[in-house]
Amino acid sequence: MTMISSEELTLDNIGRRDFVLYQQKKGFRFGTDSVLMAWFAASFARRDKEGGYRKTSYLELGSGCGGAAMCVAARLANCEIDCVEIMDSSCEVLRRNITANHVEDRVRAYNCDARDLPIEIRQKQYDVVFANPPFFSSAKGDRTDPYRSSEEKLNARFEENGTVEDFISVMKARVIPSSGHVVMVMKADRMAEVTSLMEKYNIKPVRLMCIHPMADRECTSVLIAGRTGSSGSQLRILPPLILDSERVTEIYEGEHKDCFIW
Repeated sequence: MTMISSEELTLDNIGRRDFVLYQQKKGFRFGTDSVLMAWFAASFARRDKEGGYRKTSYLELGSGCGGAAMCVAARLANCEIDCVEIMDSSCEVLRRNITANHVEDRVRAYNCDARDLPIEIRQKQYDVVFANPPFFSSAKGDRTDPYRSSEEKLNARFEENGTVEDFISVMKARVIPSSGHVVMVMKADRMAEVTSLMEKYNIKPVRLMCIHPMADRECTSVLIAGRTGSSGSQLRILPPLILDSERVTEIYEGEHKDCFIW
């Protein structure tokens, strides 16, 4: 069992409801893509007739240290999240974050391969299944790449333990048919591959948002959500998100009152 000392970790404030996040100093660092994915996933929380949030079940595949899951939990007090992480060291930090934020009653960590889920997860289906799959194929890059400098970085950025298709197939299997949503963030140049795989697994894209580093730069990544068996649902292409705009500050700092989905 991997044991990580406090000296190997940093502690940051998420900036919402006093939630904190432990991260490994030399491991994969939680970044903007995951923050935006958490915001996007939180937008699909179930609503009641009064406009409040009903209890919503979430499954995250490839949780890492739990940054995205902690952001969702901080935004939505009435949610339950099951987190799946294959790396022993990352899962250890994930469990530390669950304890540090006192969410043991609604956030659970599973140290396993997303392609071989435990029976506790295989017996359930979820309102929202979300993931930040590895952006790069294992065939690309070399071992001197800075993202390959540690096992955690290698696993997070490259398809060492599952392809995008593996993630999408598991998401399809675990989401509630018709009413549930699958949510992903992915590099823009893999968008055609993602939509093709969604079609293969009978997931219809229903929301798409392009992310640009600046207003005059090309899209670098996308947020996409889909539903199964939703033949009547139309794809809505949302206004682009510019990373150097005030809108990003609102996403980071504001309470979740800006739900653009409904």
